[in-house]
Amino acid sequence: QTTMLVRLAGGRTFAMDGHSRAPMKLSRREVSSRMQETGLASSTVPSTPLSLLTAQREYGRLAVSDAIAPAIVLAREGYAMTRLQRTLVRWSRGSWEVGSPEARAFLDTNGRPPAVGRCFRQPQLARTLERLRDHGVEDFYHGEIAREIAADMAARGGCMTARDLATLRPPVEREPLRGVYRGHEVLSLPPPGGGVQLLLGLRLTELLESWGVEPTVARALAARCVFEERERWPDHPADCDRSVLRWLVSDGRANMLAERVLEGHRAPVVDSLGESGNTTHLCAADAEGNVVTLTQSLQSVFGAKRVHPSLGFVYNNYLMTCPRHPHPYRLKGGGIPQSNASPTIVLNKDVSVRLAVGAAGSRRITTSLMRVITGIMDRGESLSTAIEAPRVHALLDGRAWIEGGADEATARRLESRGFRLKRFGPLHYKFGAVQGIEWRRMGDPRAAADPRRDGAVRHACTALASSLGTEGAR
Repeated sequence: QTTMLVRLAGGRTFAMDGHSRAPMKLSRREVSSRMQETGLASSTVPSTPLSLLTAQREYGRLAVSDAIAPAIVLAREGYAMTRLQRTLVRWSRGSWEVGSPEARAFLDTNGRPPAVGRCFRQPQLARTLERLRDHGVEDFYHGEIAREIAADMAARGGCMTARDLATLRPPVEREPLRGVYRGHEVLSLPPPGGGVQLLLGLRLTELLESWGVEPTVARALAARCVFEERERWPDHPADCDRSVLRWLVSDGRANMLAERVLEGHRAPVVDSLGESGNTTHLCAADAEGNVVTLTQSLQSVFGAKRVHPSLGFVYNNYLMTCPRHPHPYRLKGGGIPQSNASPTIVLNKDVSVRLAVGAAGSRRITTSLMRVITGIMDRGESLSTAIEAPRVHALLDGRAWIEGGADEATARRLESRGFRLKRFGPLHYKFGAVQGIEWRRMGDPRAAADPRRDGAVRHACTALASSLGTEGAR
């Protein structure tokens, strides 16, 4: 699924909600908890093609054929396998049977992960992308691609049908969630995304610091608190009108929670989602002032661990995020999975864009973005310095993950607050990946990619930089 926050040059900002849906015929009786995690039965209806191509059709300047051309070249001609990608293949190959579509797609002829530096090609995916270019996104949901997906689902135990594909709704434009940090307006993704946790966590951090809590400890306490609150009061979009959304990130709620944190009170909760999940994030901006921050996810590494045998893409396993107990996001036909995706924009006081940012890493999205935003806004760090700084991630079970490079005084303060520490090396994969663009001066953007995972910064020429036009442009 794909979600994005878009700010057009004219100043309008909106969230494009492309969350996926569970297949309609799905039920707990047909799908076990194990089936929710791996295999075709764990997949929600893919929404990324519809989300991306709808955004391109509504706001893009480039023709779809031009926009999709680089992806076709990359899939057909290949790229050098990176060390991280080889590691992810090695982690996943136990889920792939010998001779399966997955093994053929991602392992070499000896059944091993491709060597680092070896050219990795995806010719079947290239043909699928060419079909989307020539026949449009309708083919994915109503045409030949849809028929091939439905046939694969029927043959290999999936729940998705041709009707599920044909009835998937286009992405919905929503008002962004709005909060304030240090006097700067922060815009992020409303439910079912993770913007509530990020904005409330930032406000809690600000309050706890003002009451004498050390910054790293304040962020850890705030992060644990906001996820406890999400488990107590899950914020389903059907239940969240504007007044409810305002209350979720309000000063009144933040003050109440901050007092509870300082008194040492914790809410007993059942953890419905855990810490798993991996995601892709990108940010883009052009010379005219259009900005996009976009999060796309299959949920786990290689999603459902299944590849379509002729279309070449990996299925998602987003149903693993749906609780089996009574819950607004519970496992059911047509249900919406809950998400931590938080594409975010921070504004200057003159409402120009200060920062466009987002992250990969399930709940670590929230803690990573809290560290980056507070580093930039409070300590004047550059984006790259804030991204590379050591992180702490608080879990609901009382543990805290602490990354190499964090000072020992901070570790002792966390332990004094009751956290049980688990230590990792520096720049560790577990702590997610942040990508972003900052503007320290008007017209002078600086971008950074997280060294914890594969990522890059690219500066395009003016003629090719714009992926979105000004409002109303085609």
